[in-house]
Amino acid sequence: MPAKKRQWVAVTATDDFPVKMKPVREALRGIAPVRTVPLPFSPISAAEEKKFAKQFQGATSILLRPGYVTPTLLHQLPDLKIVAVHGAGVDQVDVEACTEYGVLVTNAPGANADSVAELTLGLMISLARQIPRSAWQVHYEKAWGEARHTGSELRGKTLGLVAVGQIGRRVAGLCKAFGMKVCGFDPGLTTKEMRSLGVRPMQLDALLAASDYLSLHAPHTPATYHLIDRKAIAKMKRGAFLINAARGPLVDELAMAQALKSGRLGGAALDVLEGEPPDPKSPIFDAPNILLTPHMGGSTGECLDRIASTAASDIARMLQGKQPKYRINRPRRS
Repeated sequence: MPAKKRQWVAVTATDDFPVKMKPVREALRGIAPVRTVPLPFSPISAAEEKKFAKQFQGATSILLRPGYVTPTLLHQLPDLKIVAVHGAGVDQVDVEACTEYGVLVTNAPGANADSVAELTLGLMISLARQIPRSAWQVHYEKAWGEARHTGSELRGKTLGLVAVGQIGRRVAGLCKAFGMKVCGFDPGLTTKEMRSLGVRPMQLDALLAASDYLSLHAPHTPATYHLIDRKAIAKMKRGAFLINAARGPLVDELAMAQALKSGRLGGAALDVLEGEPPDPKSPIFDAPNILLTPHMGGSTGECLDRIASTAASDIARMLQGKQPKYRINRPRRS
């Protein structure tokens, strides 16, 4: 009788996209050994994918931070049973292909909510008070009076939330504490549910027209691709601010850059971009009143601990024959 293969867990992690390994090893202690595979967070060639597939051989589980799980990669990994995504969004995984190949997909909903919500508020305040620009002028230009820009307060302004999930509702709570009026668009919630969160429900066009600050918290799907495009921006208040800490493809960056140059938008803060890292020739770098951060919404020690623990715990449940807490699909075959 052939010896039973020993199951092991692959963790995709790189210097740019680290994974907290202590909670991962604690969750999987006595269940399966853990190895790191530095899968890049960018599309790779067929030859590169084949090289990485060799490194994944025998792995029953992947805890996925950077990297993409494609049908061609899945075809080369016959032992794979679960992909646990290091975060809430699963757009880097071909879930349909995983379902066909009998691979379970899980995520970590809400684990990054506090960190992303706090960054969102920080971006809003930075736009309102021009903090990065003032700090730069004082520190590097030794300016003083000319660096004291007249900004605006958040109190009394209207915040429009596009999607009111775990992150959106935390942003709502923080902004209400600042005295903002909070409205939201989320087709997945009822009017009663929205009101119970202290959010005034609106249709998207009405939200665009009412918002002084428009903050995006929707997933990237075919329906949300370039949700904020030229037509949507034309419906926004003149001088409104746009914040995106969700997914880059939600925003048409060319249309946004043009709106910033024309003054249609008063400013924008993006923690996510359609291409990461961005093309140095992208029009966003020539746009005025724009604040760019390097997809760091979930980059806090507390958040990374929570996500790693959540993802690894679901892998442990799967390997022990139990049901994971945060499954995304139902594989058609095992």
